[in-house]
Amino acid sequence: MTRILVIHAASLKERGEHIDRMLKGMGLEYEFIAEADRDLLTDELMDRYLADGPEKMREKLSTASCTIKHFIACEKVLEAHDDGALILEDDIVLHKDFQSLFGRCMSEYQQHHADSPILISLEDSSLRFVPRSQRTKGQMLYPAEKGRMAGAYYVNKQACQAIIDSLKAERCRIPMDHYHNLLMSRGLIQCLWAQPAMATQGSFMGVFGSSLSKRNDRMIKLRWIFKKNYKRFLYWLR
Repeated sequence: MTRILVIHAASLKERGEHIDRMLKGMGLEYEFIAEADRDLLTDELMDRYLADGPEKMREKLSTASCTIKHFIACEKVLEAHDDGALILEDDIVLHKDFQSLFGRCMSEYQQHHADSPILISLEDSSLRFVPRSQRTKGQMLYPAEKGRMAGAYYVNKQACQAIIDSLKAERCRIPMDHYHNLLMSRGLIQCLWAQPAMATQGSFMGVFGSSLSKRNDRMIKLRWIFKKNYKRFLYWLR
């Protein structure tokens, strides 16, 4: 079974409860990345991972914590000698057919890509899809130059090693999804897009808009559904 690691801020209890309900409801085992919560960020910890230094990052503790947790997830894969892991952020919403699609995705990965440093983008939060003209019947994974954010992705041990090696050579100064893209542009890790996508960040759907009224949350969801279907149609025409 693929290891599942969840990037979670302990202070965001609603998101933790969401992950519990969703993954337990699917019968999936998982673990939260407990280290590097914003209240636990020491100068030493930020110095270890981030290039900008503690003083500058004190103004961006949530971003710093999230980025460091992604690196810690890679370290956990390497320390445990796992083949890889499914990395989820705590606002992710897995689609109803996630388990069947992810199973197919991993089967194809094992057959064709397991020997390379691979990151598989599983989400549609960026509203980018594989154009219909590039799709092949029965195929789920397609090479891409960039990821589609960092809310839901599979990363294998070779890619984790490349990420940690790059971190040791040059500490990070950008959010994790941009860091992934940087390493892809350098040819250090390879990216695959899953088609169809099987997850969406709830923040884009109005699921966690706690500072907004319920009516506005519903409007965010309706606008998201419209935008998503419109973009899917455009990619279908390509």
